[in-house]
Amino acid sequence: MSDKNKKILIVDDSLMIRRIVGMILKEFNYDVLTAENGHTGYEMAKANMPDLIIMDVTMPVMNGIEATAKIKADKETAHIPVLIFTSLGSEHDIQAAQEAGVSGFLNKPIAKDELKSAVTALLSNNNS
Repeated sequence: MSDKNKKILIVDDSLMIRRIVGMILKEFNYDVLTAENGHTGYEMAKANMPDLIIMDVTMPVMNGIEATAKIKADKETAHIPVLIFTSLGSEHDIQAAQEAGVSGFLNKPIAKDELKSAVTALLSNNNS
């Protein structure tokens, strides 16, 4: 018997990133949901209650830091860990993301092993 597959929500405005990261996560037997901006990501998080969210920083409509803050401020979704996906890595963005409540950072371009270990570590820390 195995647990149900963990659900991971990928929020990124790049279709290519959503596809590549989604394919990698599916290889590791995760169920993958995707959203193209922070607003849609927040709505999908509320509707689907994923086990983990991987969030880009720079997106139209609502950026990843704003979306993370909104997810963390909502009592229904506050428990969901958020990994910030960034190619920026500036001190300002890192600090803003930490203040918003992120659980960790992943740099773009993503390495498959780095993605797997970050996701595995966060999901095992978050087991209830």
